[in-house]
Amino acid sequence: MIHLQIEDEIATITLDTNESNSFTLESFQKLSESIQEAESKLSKILILRSARPGVFSQGLNLTELSGDRSEEFLNLFLHYFFGILEKVYTFPGVVISEVGGHAMGYGAMLAIASDFRFGLEGTRIGLPEVKLGIRVPSFVAMMLRDIIGAREADSHILQGNAYKASEAKELGLYDEVYSDANSVKDSAVKLARKLTKNSFGATRSSKEALRHLNGDLKKLLEFDKEKTFESLFTDDAIEGISAAVAGRRPQFK
Repeated sequence: MIHLQIEDEIATITLDTNESNSFTLESFQKLSESIQEAESKLSKILILRSARPGVFSQGLNLTELSGDRSEEFLNLFLHYFFGILEKVYTFPGVVISEVGGHAMGYGAMLAIASDFRFGLEGTRIGLPEVKLGIRVPSFVAMMLRDIIGAREADSHILQGNAYKASEAKELGLYDEVYSDANSVKDSAVKLARKLTKNSFGATRSSKEALRHLNGDLKKLLEFDKEKTFESLFTDDAIEGISAAVAGRRPQFK
C-alpha cells in the first residue's frame, strides 16, 4: 500500500494503493505514519514516488468519499487530508516528488507541497476540483502561487485544467522533465544524494525560515478544514463526486 524505506539518510515513500494511487482514509493514515517515521529517524531527504507506471496519484478515492458522509468520518478524513500536506510542506529535510506519471487533485497537491519536483513527458498535473464541485484549499493556492505566480495559479485553479509536463516545466512547477521514468527516478536520487552533504541543521532552520514567510499556517489550515467540510455538503460537491464515481459528466445547477 504505502512503503517506506530509509537508507543513507534518505527516506523514500512509495505509493502503491491501487491502479490510480487514489487515497482512502486507511491509506491516508499509513502515509501520515510513514512521513512521521521518516521525520523521527532524522531523514535528511524525503522522496515521494509511485510504484504504478504512468501514475503518480490521481487524487482521492471518490467512491469511499461518496459512501460514508458522516460528520465523524469526514472530520477524520480532512484531519489527514490537511495533516499530510502540512507534514510534507514543513518536513525538516528536503522533499523531492518523483512524479513519474499523472498527478491530479491530491496527487498534484503532494507534489506542490514538496521542495523539488521532477516530471515525465506525456503526463499531466493539475487541480481539477472546480470540475468536481469541490473547493481548492487556500493553503494549496498559497503554495501554488509561490511556485508559479499568483495570476497563473489563480487562472489554473478557476479553470480546473491540467498542465502538460512541458507546460509545467516552463512555469517552474517542474524543475526538470524527462522522457522516461528511469531518468526521473535517477535524477531525484542524484539530487537527494547531493543534498545529504549539506548541513541538516542549516537546512532545517532555513526551511523553517522559508515557511515562516507565509504567516500563521495553523490558522490557515483550520480555516481550510472548516470551509472544506462545509463545501462537501453542497449540492455541487455531492453531484460532482457522484458523477465522477459513475463516470459521467456532472450536471451542476
